[in-house]
Amino acid sequence: MQSEIEDVYRVFARYPRPARVEGCQHCVTENDHHDLLGVPLRELDADRLRRFSHKVLNTWGDVDDLRHFLPRLLELSLRGDGDLHGLFATLRRAGWTDWPEDEAASLRACLSVWWEHGLTEGDLGHTPWGTLAEAGDDLGPYLEAWWGRDTPQALWGLVALVGEVTHTRPERRDPRVVAWLATTRGWMEQAFFEVSETGQTELADALSEARQFLDLVTLDEPPVPEH
Repeated sequence: MQSEIEDVYRVFARYPRPARVEGCQHCVTENDHHDLLGVPLRELDADRLRRFSHKVLNTWGDVDDLRHFLPRLLELSLRGDGDLHGLFATLRRAGWTDWPEDEAASLRACLSVWWEHGLTEGDLGHTPWGTLAEAGDDLGPYLEAWWGRDTPQALWGLVALVGEVTHTRPERRDPRVVAWLATTRGWMEQAFFEVSETGQTELADALSEARQFLDLVTLDEPPVPEH
């Protein structure tokens, strides 16, 4: 992922370090300004950036300020030292998918590598779907990359997504996600038999339960050719 992060630094270098980041004088102290601007960008740590990341686009800093600090914010968040979910929620408000093509592409490259890691090497039972959805990007490529994976991470993530959609009111469900889930029946059934044969009882039970819920979630979906 380091090469993708370096590309973000390269692309966003066009946004120079501000002499001062304007903000609400009642919300932002001189110590806050010093913490944010007192060291070079790559030396900023999570503590120095925390208040800015929470306040940017609200009471401290505009979109260009965000763009300047974004490479470091993203680097720290991807390494687990920051709130990636919150960062992409902020980026969504900033309209990042409509930014210049090279800027959006560099962010997508990082997001794709991070997503791939979550499907193959992340913590067991944790596929970071919520953060991905929060990013506001086209979900199609990420769903396509997910489909058919047989890693525990990918399968536990599928179980979690079915559970999340099941417990979401029908009118609030993302129709694109529901349509995609309708294509996963065969994948889920095959995965159930494979993990059962390898003694992964907990995962097999979870897949079996999720498969039952899947029919409820996708009941109104027309038949969809599976991969």
